[in-house]
Amino acid sequence: MGVLGSTPFSREEPAMTLLDATPPKPPRKIGRYILIALIVIIVGGAGYVVFRNFPEERAISRFLTTLKQGNYREAYQLWQPSSTYSYADFLHDWGERGDYGKIRTFKILGSQSKGAETVIVTVTINDEEPPRDLLVDRKTKGLAFSPF
Repeated sequence: MGVLGSTPFSREEPAMTLLDATPPKPPRKIGRYILIALIVIIVGGAGYVVFRNFPEERAISRFLTTLKQGNYREAYQLWQPSSTYSYADFLHDWGERGDYGKIRTFKILGSQSKGAETVIVTVTINDEEPPRDLLVDRKTKGLAFSPF
């Protein structure tokens, strides 16, 4: 006799054993990898949009905090003025008798890149309207009034 369950006249193939079975295919993980890649791209893009002008916003914050503390000489150095913008001119614009008076409060409303080298940062100072746009050089972090 041969294999169990077969007869000498049967044309059926012998029964399959556990060792003859084909291994199961592993589940396809490509969908999971695509989903993870999309999430990384979206989070990375959102982070770039939110934080790309953070150093320039921080330069404005440092400048205005220095003015708020009354350190006008240090603020003048942070401004990085040209040779035609004297300390007296700076005090006329930013001193206690300047356009805003003593800086008590400020709020950075947002920023916008203007070309590859400059950023426009919009701030409210002492809750006065309209907000003021200040220009920041990306490389030097020098400040200026925005002509835009």
